[in-house]
Amino acid sequence: MRSPIDVLAGRIGGFKTMEIARRTVPCLKHVIEKDGEQLSLCILVDSGKLYRFPFETVKGMTSLEIKARFLRGEMEHLRLREFQPGFCRYVERADQAV
Repeated sequence: MRSPIDVLAGRIGGFKTMEIARRTVPCLKHVIEKDGEQLSLCILVDSGKLYRFPFETVKGMTSLEIKARFLRGEMEHLRLREFQPGFCRYVERADQAV
């Protein structure tokens, strides 16, 4: 929920709208999931972290709020690793790895 001060300052989730747009880049990648390979919408954050973006139909301010969550690091469970150009798989956390 945005406070009136956030609306006046142009902030969403603690970040300015231009900062969110500058730090996140959408892209399409083939993601290997449990049910097979799929062409999926992904998001590149700060030119180094690649995430699966499952909120494809969300638009407007809600989309910017979700992207702010990616910038804050709340969506690490959706992190991907590209092992070939255009092909990715999920990065398992250390506590989930066998």
